[in-house]
Amino acid sequence: MVIIVTGGAGFIGSNFIFHMLDTYPDYRIICLDKLTYAGNLSTLAPVMDKPNFRFVKADICDREAVYKLFEEENLILWSISQRKAMLTVLLKIRASFYRPTLSVPVF
Repeated sequence: MVIIVTGGAGFIGSNFIFHMLDTYPDYRIICLDKLTYAGNLSTLAPVMDKPNFRFVKADICDREAVYKLFEEENLILWSISQRKAMLTVLLKIRASFYRPTLSVPVF
């Protein structure tokens, strides 16, 4: 499986990349980051030499750069129905972690 992580050179994105590479060593992780104020390439130094990791400096809004990445990696976008199914799964996972707290108004 190939996963593209946008904004992966930031704090949250880099930790997600570390987790995914450790947990799923057979996955290929591609980090697409513009490296603005929030991104720091040195954050990804521990994984830059891994064969299943690739860093691409590009803006997610740059359509040509994203298309080029998809062509280079031979990636295919999911259809709408597949995205809806994945969204449903993600929402169910999120809901399983959600624990509402009881708020009692004070009069």
